[in-house]
Amino acid sequence: MRALAFIVLSALLVAMGGCKPATPPPNPFPTKENTIDKVKSDVDKAMKKAEETRDAEDPTKKGS
Repeated sequence: MRALAFIVLSALLVAMGGCKPATPPPNPFPTKENTIDKVKSDVDKAMKKAEETRDAEDPTKKGS
């Protein structure tokens, strides 16, 4: 009886493993890397714009 249960359980596990897709579907949620890269890009753009604005208003930089 135990051998039969073991065989049935093994067969079910093999069948379940065979039904799994070879490659998982892509994650529909944003990944940590994508989110961080976007935020860093936005921060870099804002810093560059602030630097350009500051340099444009700085009287010591106008003569350069």
